[in-house]
Amino acid sequence: MPITPKKDANAFPIPYLTNYQPPSNQMDITINTFIKNGSALLNSCRYPFSNGPIEGLNRKIKALKRNCFGFRNIDNFFIRISLIHE
Repeated sequence: MPITPKKDANAFPIPYLTNYQPPSNQMDITINTFIKNGSALLNSCRYPFSNGPIEGLNRKIKALKRNCFGFRNIDNFFIRISLIHE
């Protein structure tokens, strides 16, 4: 089933945050961050996508690169990467 974006996906649906008047307290930075990144926050809750698996694979490849510094052949390095990915 293809994921279709909602109508006006960039609109932030919480009127309390869009009409927020800062009274100069400590929550202003947090609320302004929510307002600025509101559509991204909603999309992260709405859709099942995550970059976590890719970041984990990148971490494993970087650790392998540090540990296997002395490979004579770059093909051996790529073979080890393919073994990690399985």
